[in-house]
Amino acid sequence: MIARSEGEKQKRINEAEGRAIEILKVAEATANGIKQIAAAINEKGGINAVNLRIAQQYLDEFGKLAKTNNSMIIPTNLADIAGVIKAATSVIEAPAIAVGKVEQLAR
Repeated sequence: MIARSEGEKQKRINEAEGRAIEILKVAEATANGIKQIAAAINEKGGINAVNLRIAQQYLDEFGKLAKTNNSMIIPTNLADIAGVIKAATSVIEAPAIAVGKVEQLAR
């Protein structure tokens, strides 16, 4: 009985350690990805690429809503995609600040 109990205990410890390692690896990969994105944003045309990607995602998601719902509430500024993009990208208008914050988070 004791050997069986010890075996179960060790099994739980091993599983917990495995989950902890998995969480750490995901966190490291996420941090590296964020650093790469921050660096790409600072390259020539980086902000424009981000703006384009946000616009694409906005239109894709809005299109999904249109397909799944019989009725929709349409924003009054739907035609003003440029305004939507500007609002969505306001957090990256100062890439140097964003990179600084990312570097602080990665430490």
